[in-house]
Amino acid sequence: MSKEDPSGKGQNPVNCVIIGDIKKSRKLDHWKEIFTAFQDILGELNRIYSGVITVSFQPTVGDEFQGAIRTPGKAIEIYYLMKTRIAVEMYFGVGIGRVEKPIDEELGMRGDAFYRARDALQMCKKRNRDIIVKAAPDHTPLERVVNTVLHFVEVMERSWTNRQREIVEYYRLHPGHTYEKIGEHFGCTKQAVSDVLLSAHYKVVAEGIDLVRDSLQGGFSPGEWSS
Repeated sequence: MSKEDPSGKGQNPVNCVIIGDIKKSRKLDHWKEIFTAFQDILGELNRIYSGVITVSFQPTVGDEFQGAIRTPGKAIEIYYLMKTRIAVEMYFGVGIGRVEKPIDEELGMRGDAFYRARDALQMCKKRNRDIIVKAAPDHTPLERVVNTVLHFVEVMERSWTNRQREIVEYYRLHPGHTYEKIGEHFGCTKQAVSDVLLSAHYKVVAEGIDLVRDSLQGGFSPGEWSS
């Protein structure tokens, strides 16, 4: 969707709104430093995904941020980039549909994608889930598959040890690195890196994430998510 078509009714009406909320932000120490890092990461997202952004990512009400993209498959990349780059836990609500916004302003989003993202965020809080996707007025089979896979991945990630998590997150941020190079960073052998990724079942987790990304990108037709 282009700037000239803010209603989302042009050639590419499918948009994806992401709303994030830092968990228990009032209990966090060093909030100024955390918020500065938070802003820096949002700026990085805006640079990396500038070609697909409909509404720039920015803080909204203190501990929340929101933004919109016209490539739903990128939502899962943004989710994991945020998870690995900011040292706080967050909820993520993802909504797919149309976006309405003022032509010259980045705030004031409306549209079914925005409302679904907000609903998904509230569902995360009620169910203690990190991320939920809402793409239709009622749950479709594909939407249930996407959220079930995300839930499975989330459960797997919560079972990781600190060592597994730090190596997996480093690997996610440096996908071109060999096991040997990762081992050099952590002061261990490439076999140790391989063993950690194997014990974390990372290959299965990565396959699940790929499935979610592909489903978000091509699986939801306008007829499925229109209200």
